[in-house]
Amino acid sequence: MTSLIFGACSGNSVSTDEFRELQNQLATVSNERSQAMEQNEILQDELVLVTAERDDLAEEKRLAEQRFVNSSVSAERTGLIVSDPASYGSEEEVLDQLMEYVAPGAVIHDLAYGIVETRQGWFNTLFREAVDAETYVWHKWMCSDGSQGGSLWTWRGTNIVGEPFELIGISLSDYDQEGLETRQTVAWPYEHQQVYTEFGVGP
Repeated sequence: MTSLIFGACSGNSVSTDEFRELQNQLATVSNERSQAMEQNEILQDELVLVTAERDDLAEEKRLAEQRFVNSSVSAERTGLIVSDPASYGSEEEVLDQLMEYVAPGAVIHDLAYGIVETRQGWFNTLFREAVDAETYVWHKWMCSDGSQGGSLWTWRGTNIVGEPFELIGISLSDYDQEGLETRQTVAWPYEHQQVYTEFGVGP
């Protein structure tokens, strides 16, 4: 009886090799599953990074577009004021309106006359002593992100000693995120001495 039972059981038994093979297969499946989970986690992390980069780029684009609009408005309105200052009130009223488009601490760097605070620079340009002048902007441009812009213009009127003058110049302006001018650099297509002679005074 015992031998019959043993024989019956042994006929359905799994050999050691088969058992090991099953163990190996289970281990392989488990390992593949773990690798798949790790790969999935990596992909999820990459998706988070890609999404964040996409959002950052979208925000940068939005900010650049907004600064372009803000800076363009500042440049346009400044150009209108300096081209016809008499239409915008008294000297102080004109300067106050110009400063609405200028950041605190902003300067004008005139390559002929040096660096001054922006309000003082506009005063010197439009009103100083006998000066009665305007700056007619005849061409302007703006970077696509609104960070920098420029203009070509003619500065004309009565100079500091009461004589008529006319000078062509170029301005390059830097703008902050709000579109306020932080720095303006003024250059001339003349020797500096010619600028001094035309305007009636040196630096």
